[in-house]
Amino acid sequence: MSRDATTKLSALIERVEADPTAASGARAEGDALALELEGELALRWRIAVVRALIAAPPDGDAVRELYGELVDRYRDDPVQLAQLKAIGDDIRTREASGELPSAMVARSDRRKKR
Repeated sequence: MSRDATTKLSALIERVEADPTAASGARAEGDALALELEGELALRWRIAVVRALIAAPPDGDAVRELYGELVDRYRDDPVQLAQLKAIGDDIRTREASGELPSAMVARSDRRKKR
């Protein structure tokens, strides 16, 4: 694991957590670093991005789509999946109140075939 990549991703996470509007400009770099590093830091980046989308969704499907991708990615990791549960609860609450559009995102079964 590259110390430089870890430092860069940590800085991006801190910037986006402090100012969610910074996510759109940092997304490509942050996503690439998260793929390189994986682990807790990558999950923290992905959560920061979802929270930024929740704060300012670009369209009616964006939040649910990205959240669904995260659930698919971490489906087989109960510890990390549990961290995502609170975000799912927040999304459902905001949809129920009308703060977020209620979206149904159709997803194929992404489990690995054995």
